Amino acid sequence: MAGGGKAWRNSGDKASSKRLRRIPIHIALAATFGLIIAVTAAALILALESGRQNTVGLVRDRSERIMDTIVERTRLHLDPARDQSEFLAKLFLDGDLDPQDEAASMSQLRAALAGIPQIAALALIRTDLKQLRVERNGDEVVFRKIDMQTVPGLDDAFEMARRAGRPVWGELVWSERLKQPLLNVRTPLWHERSFLGILLTTVTVAELSRFLADSPAGSDAGAFILLGRNHVLAHAALAHNPQLFKRDKPLPEVSEIGDRVLASIWNTDLEAGAAPFVGKSKSHIVTVDRASYVFIYRDIIGYSDQPWVVGRYLPLDEVGGEVRRLEQAAWLGLAAVLASVACAWLVGYAIGKPIMRLARATSAIRTLDLTAARPLAGSHLRELDEGIRAYNALIATLHWFETYVPRRLVKQLMAQGEQATALVERDVTVLFTDIVDFTSLAERLSASDAAAFLNKHFQLLAACVEAEGGTIDKYIGDSLMAFWGAPELQSDHSARACRAASAIAAAIVVDNRRRRGLGMPPVRIRIGIHAGPAMVGNIGAPGRINYTLVGDVVNTAQRLQEVAKACMTDDDQAVILVSDIVLRSAGSGCPARPVGQHVLRGRHEATNVFRLGPGE
Repeated sequence: MAGGGKAWRNSGDKASSKRLRRIPIHIALAATFGLIIAVTAAALILALESGRQNTVGLVRDRSERIMDTIVERTRLHLDPARDQSEFLAKLFLDGDLDPQDEAASMSQLRAALAGIPQIAALALIRTDLKQLRVERNGDEVVFRKIDMQTVPGLDDAFEMARRAGRPVWGELVWSERLKQPLLNVRTPLWHERSFLGILLTTVTVAELSRFLADSPAGSDAGAFILLGRNHVLAHAALAHNPQLFKRDKPLPEVSEIGDRVLASIWNTDLEAGAAPFVGKSKSHIVTVDRASYVFIYRDIIGYSDQPWVVGRYLPLDEVGGEVRRLEQAAWLGLAAVLASVACAWLVGYAIGKPIMRLARATSAIRTLDLTAARPLAGSHLRELDEGIRAYNALIATLHWFETYVPRRLVKQLMAQGEQATALVERDVTVLFTDIVDFTSLAERLSASDAAAFLNKHFQLLAACVEAEGGTIDKYIGDSLMAFWGAPELQSDHSARACRAASAIAAAIVVDNRRRRGLGMPPVRIRIGIHAGPAMVGNIGAPGRINYTLVGDVVNTAQRLQEVAKACMTDDDQAVILVSDIVLRSAGSGCPARPVGQHVLRGRHEATNVFRLGPGE
């Protein structure tokens, strides 16, 4: 057989050599397309490419400088407020300020307010629920002493500040006096090792917008800061239109500030074509009123519980105009060269392209990668078109088989060869699942909705099984059967099954949170796992064969799932029962607690049953 195969390959190589000599596709492509264009256009390409790279580099540096300026101005406006809070906290900690001396505290707060013009107010909230407050009122500074006895949530705020141990930017707070939201830094205060309270430092959103919009030379025209993706935290419109702020909705959305370009920032038809013109920043292009704009932005963290999106937009021509003009000149030069060899290129393309597509497609079929194997367009060459039509028919047939045959199982069997399908005895672990009270659940659903529900449910379970290298044997109504230990030998098959069951239980809990949010009843599930010997291999009639397993281990796993009915409470969303054999095989990595001995249906002897679960 080895010699015959070698002779066949040698004769095939000779035939291939003859065909290449008679139809030299690579020579035609190289001679008519590669050589002529390479020799004629080498100098032009090198010169234009060098110019293009230099221009792109200059545009990229300019874009990054713009973003650096915006981010730096944002930090320059906010960080001093935090630094001032740290400075005041140190005065109290070092004993330079006596918390009982309210006059001195007020005086120091006023001095701090005067030193940082962007700070709107400074408030010392003490644990005795007294507040000493200094705030701006136009050109004046107002002192206030406020009783906080009736303010809810202060104990939680004190505890959070004590645990943080450093200045923390808190959630936006609404100022009824200023009619706008405030950014705020909450700094814990200590005096003589005793927790004194919180120093609250606030900055108005409108002032941040004015500071950002008044950038030197107008370089930040179109600048913005978003909280999350849709709420505008800083923009030129917010600096002069206080009516945009509302108590029930402190920050307007991007569609509410009158900036049509910013309102389109997350349009679904956005393009990523600006990537070559920026460095570490993110970018994309949107089209508004037939004009294209480039958004350049970065995420910065640390100023709230959500990331800020800091950036700006500008017309696309302003970013890539120089590069596009250079590229147009390059295309004009190359067009003159390409025109002279167009006919030769078309002939080579017509012959070579379908062959390469067919070769790549058939390679995908060889590895059962049917997602990459798509139908091919026909060819004007008769022989190639016949081959492509045969390939397309094969793809259609394989897609039908793929629906009913587990691709992962087939790949494993292919890797192990024909002997993998022979009936052999193996130690395996079998897992059965069942939905609690599925009949009642299905009665409330139409047939199509019930089918859609089961498809989504099995998709959830299958992902957990396959993640642990398991094989799904079959779906029985609302139940699933899976096994480990075949066709691939898995010494830890019981541990894998236990991990898969735990992952299924966790996935059910997560999915139930989603269902409750949609007003749907939760899904509850029972799982049974047993390990033991089974006959594994091809079983069935010649026209309908399944790779499956038979043996008492299958029945026992199903009966364990049935026993779970007696162990399930109304609060349980998933119950996993395993036999003592599974626990011994899985080892200490699968914690469980005993639930007693049970006589399984159809048996006479009792089985030690355990419930699997974290912390058990």
